[in-house]
Amino acid sequence: MKESWGWCMNKGQIVEQKRAFRDDQTVYSVHHYTNKQLFAVFWPYLKPHQARILMAVLALVLVAGALLGMGRGLAYLVDEGLGKRDPALLDRAVMATVMIAVVLAFGSYLRTSMVNKIGEMVLADVRRAVFGHAVTLSAGWFENARTGDVLSRITTDTSIVQTVMTSTLSMAARNFLLLVGGLVMVVLSSPQMSLVVLVVVPLVVLPLIVMGRRLRSASRLAQDCLADVGVEAEETVSAIRTVQAFGREQFVRANFERAVDRALDAGLKRVRLRGLLSGIVIFMVFSGIGVILWIGGQDLMAGRISAGDLSSFIFYAFLVASSTGFLSELAGDLQRAAGAAERIAQLLDTKASLPEPEIPQRINLDAEAACEFRCVNFAYPAALSLPAIKAFNFTVNAGERVAIVGPSGAGKSTIFHLILRFYDPLKGSIRIGGVDARNVSLEELRGHIGLVPQESALFSSTLRGNISFGKPEADEAAIIAAAKQAQAHDFIMAIEGGYDAFVGEKGVRLSGGQRQRIAIARAILRNPSLLLLDEATSALDAQSEAAVQSALENLMKDRTSLVIAHRLATVVRADRILLMERGSLQAMGTHESLMVNSALYRTLAELQFAVPKSN
Repeated sequence: MKESWGWCMNKGQIVEQKRAFRDDQTVYSVHHYTNKQLFAVFWPYLKPHQARILMAVLALVLVAGALLGMGRGLAYLVDEGLGKRDPALLDRAVMATVMIAVVLAFGSYLRTSMVNKIGEMVLADVRRAVFGHAVTLSAGWFENARTGDVLSRITTDTSIVQTVMTSTLSMAARNFLLLVGGLVMVVLSSPQMSLVVLVVVPLVVLPLIVMGRRLRSASRLAQDCLADVGVEAEETVSAIRTVQAFGREQFVRANFERAVDRALDAGLKRVRLRGLLSGIVIFMVFSGIGVILWIGGQDLMAGRISAGDLSSFIFYAFLVASSTGFLSELAGDLQRAAGAAERIAQLLDTKASLPEPEIPQRINLDAEAACEFRCVNFAYPAALSLPAIKAFNFTVNAGERVAIVGPSGAGKSTIFHLILRFYDPLKGSIRIGGVDARNVSLEELRGHIGLVPQESALFSSTLRGNISFGKPEADEAAIIAAAKQAQAHDFIMAIEGGYDAFVGEKGVRLSGGQRQRIAIARAILRNPSLLLLDEATSALDAQSEAAVQSALENLMKDRTSLVIAHRLATVVRADRILLMERGSLQAMGTHESLMVNSALYRTLAELQFAVPKSN
């Protein structure tokens, strides 16, 4: 690939920068986490709840102890209460059983309430952290990430982990304690059982370890396939008008069904593994319990144990069997949660490619040069072989209005992306207010910039909320004033609900011109020192355009403004015009000078800026 992007490009530096950009193209870490590593990822969210976790553990021990105590109570009831035919002993035995049941009920309530509270609070913190981390990732990362997959990690995966934390995990811990305690009591009841236990336990644990790993991998694959289903649905619903306009309902339906089929296949594989694991474990457990019961029966008939001991022995044997059965069932849920937790951890471990400065500098609003591009080279991460900006140099003075023109793909929008620091240049620097943009915090940098894109982005909120999005602390009077300047107040008041009316998803209840005027009002209210306009009046009719253009004139007065222009009216009012082609600055000057000196500009003026002649 040819590397010469301009006279100021250093080949060694660009190779290093490209390598960094390729690293940024890795959407998620491909690292597979061990249980210990996953615990380390989630521990910061568990740590603030250590006291509650301790209480939940004590409640678990209390419940397990109460259940294990019932076995000895049963032996006492059979041998003393029933065997000796003593009503008083029988009453005491029943009362002891009732007291154990009370302790069991209280411990279960405490366990359930504490574990659920911990799970809800921890996962709320995890959701905040995942979403908060996602919105800090660079625009380059989102070029490669799929929206539906990101949303799946924030919603579906966290819900799976939450379910496990609030119920499955505590049930697994309780049954594990009962299994261990039951095994101990079985051995204490008859030392001969020790040999059987030593044989049965490894036979049960081995498939849990071996197949558990396969089940976790299958669960992870099933989650990925389910995320693909979400991606297909999200993309189709977001573009439903385009889908219907082109009559492609059957096409997107077929794509969705293929995604569902893949998710179904992955899910069925996970279910088969889970069922096989459960069947093997249960067979081994109950076979072992059968052997243990046979030995116990032999001891009873030989007089080596009492009927009460045999009863408690059977009770503990049943406890061991049921606990193992539960654990084999819960193993699938735990592995599924581990797969979901791994997906969450991968997103949390994704590093932001735009590092914040350790000691951020402040923008100098009084600087003579408001914005400078110094020998900038840049290519988008998804197309590193196609430079978007090459050897780009220009300076915008404070208070100056600069129009940027050029054919499609010339790099006009890229300039805005770099000024907003959605990306860092491969080579060179961008200075805002005399300071390198990389040495300014993103909040400080973007706080001085107002943007009105060609396609306005509105949120599923009220008109008031959308206007005040860039300045949420603004009062009602300021919001209304901004709307009036943007020629939006009249149509807002004509809508039922006025400023409190909801605009629908992405502003679907408004026309294109109305959405654009709301976006202009948002920029006016923000009152930025540097204004970026991507042909802000392109979606307006002639009457609205004239009114909004007047408002924009007032907004741009004595304010540094960069305008991507497609209309003659915008171009002729600019102090300077930058003519771009294929990422390079071809010419610079006023409309009149460029019409004389640039053939490309004359062509653009004739094709793009000309007013159609009436017949």
